[in-house]
Amino acid sequence: MSLFSRREFIRKSAAGASAVALTSGVARGFPANEKVHLGWIGYGGRATGLMQHMLERCPDAAHVAICDLKPDRVEAGLKAAERDKPRGYTDFRKMMEKEKLDGILVVTAPCDHADVVVPVLEAGFNCFAEKPMDITVEKCDAITKAARKAKGFYQIGTQRRSHPTYQAAMKFIHDGLLGKVSFMQGGWHWSGDPSAAPVPRDGGRLIEQASHHMDVMAWVMKDVAPLSCVSMARADEDTKPNEFSETKSATVFQFPGNVLFSYTHLFRLPGKFDKEILLAFGDKGAIDFNEALYTGRDEKEHRFGPPIGKAWDQGTPESLIHFVDNIKKGNKTPWANVETGRICSLMCIMGRMAHVNAVKNAYEPAVVKWKDLGTTTDL
Repeated sequence: MSLFSRREFIRKSAAGASAVALTSGVARGFPANEKVHLGWIGYGGRATGLMQHMLERCPDAAHVAICDLKPDRVEAGLKAAERDKPRGYTDFRKMMEKEKLDGILVVTAPCDHADVVVPVLEAGFNCFAEKPMDITVEKCDAITKAARKAKGFYQIGTQRRSHPTYQAAMKFIHDGLLGKVSFMQGGWHWSGDPSAAPVPRDGGRLIEQASHHMDVMAWVMKDVAPLSCVSMARADEDTKPNEFSETKSATVFQFPGNVLFSYTHLFRLPGKFDKEILLAFGDKGAIDFNEALYTGRDEKEHRFGPPIGKAWDQGTPESLIHFVDNIKKGNKTPWANVETGRICSLMCIMGRMAHVNAVKNAYEPAVVKWKDLGTTTDL
């Protein structure tokens, strides 16, 4: 007999509707017909995609200001959001001074996140910033400290927190569907080539990309940080770790309770091997997040939603809807918030520390403990 039917799944998920449903709400003092006024800082490739989602899925948002250091990018943003007649800026501080904004989206290079996010939060604005928090422990800590005392809220762009399938699966895990979690496996495998990605900009591909997956597995563990990790990496070209990104890495984290999380991040594969892997195993069964599939000890399979597949952008529209909705409701704790964001970002940095010897500027495996990060923001 099936452990749960699709109807039962929907019924149980509805019990936590606040974690799955994405409906607009209005906070006291925010009229239903009043749009949320947003400003953008950074308008490169990622911002272009986010703007398209916003225009298509967030009717309560008005894009009134676009800022970028490059005038041509400002013009591109103004054209994309011409419906709302935005104004253009090349200095984000002037934008904050002149515009009456309800929220700001920060979509700069990862290495510049803290330099922008901290002033935005200190100025009292609600802030959506792309992941990772930043590429160093010190800058992640700076954002964390600013967000914890900010008048507005900080939401990080780890969008799987906003995807209904991930949310529903996580509810079942935390309700005991898997029993005691013992092992987790993740991977992001690409046919693309990351060799032109400069490390000073994004910290290496593990830091730039893998925070999505680190976030999901920390979520499985109820947002408890890992104790330690070990990692190995290599570059296919003859480049140094401080220059251009690694092309292949394998990292294992140990969480409290002796729970292991094994993660591979691979590039330059034949296209047929492009894949995203997110699995969690327990003594009662296993969940494949991207296939929306639960398999029990009886080997019977139970689907709880449509398969997602390689889901690099899944959940992005929902995360943006959530940002606008949080502003209207006055909610200060988004699903992907400062506490979840610091864990996944620091996990990525931890993994890189474990496969790069910074002194030798060489790929060299090591065991790194959470305390070795030197973060000053552990609660």
